Amino acid sequence: MKADYIENDSDEINNFDGIDLLPESYITDIEIRRVNQDSTLNTLGNKLLELCSSSRLRILNGRFLGDSLGYFTYMCNTGFSTVDYAIASESLLPEVKYFKTNDFTYLSDHVQINLYMNCSIISDTCIKKCLDEKRWHLIKSYKWTELSSSKLIDVLSTENVKKEILDLEMQHFDSNKLGVDGATEKLTKIIQTIAENTCKVISKPTKKKKKKIKQE
Repeated sequence: MKADYIENDSDEINNFDGIDLLPESYITDIEIRRVNQDSTLNTLGNKLLELCSSSRLRILNGRFLGDSLGYFTYMCNTGFSTVDYAIASESLLPEVKYFKTNDFTYLSDHVQINLYMNCSIISDTCIKKCLDEKRWHLIKSYKWTELSSSKLIDVLSTENVKKEILDLEMQHFDSNKLGVDGATEKLTKIIQTIAENTCKVISKPTKKKKKKIKQE
């Protein structure tokens, strides 16, 4: 069975001829055994496995209590197969309690799958406080109008916007949090520039403070 991780992965290549070929942020893949009763691998299945190995995603089927034998999830007149998956990033695997594949019933040709994970619950008050601290309430809103379509073509043709898009495409961003944040910031700035020149800016109404009635 083809793995959903890089087999025999190692960072020893960095010792080759004294040249560091791998970035400092590179994390070696860990081999985690998976069982699957479906031994057939088609084109779509192969693409899914390639996506997992390139994105550090891991298939939960056949790896956890409840589906330790990698049971089939689909049946038809030609036989059984496994086509229903739960997939999570490798960093989330320690939080998975178990993954369960239920029995077949007359209600469907697919089985129901269940995933149980540990998670932290954040209250609405904490979420609101976090959003206020990040000043999300200052983000503008935009509305598409009848003139926006023609304005968009003109804005995309300006030298300023073309230069910003080209700079974004040419700049290298590291595959880590700082890199993602940097790329997101640049892309957001471009989108805001385009939106401000093509759409109607919607101002958010400020909440009026209720006047306290003095009681005599």
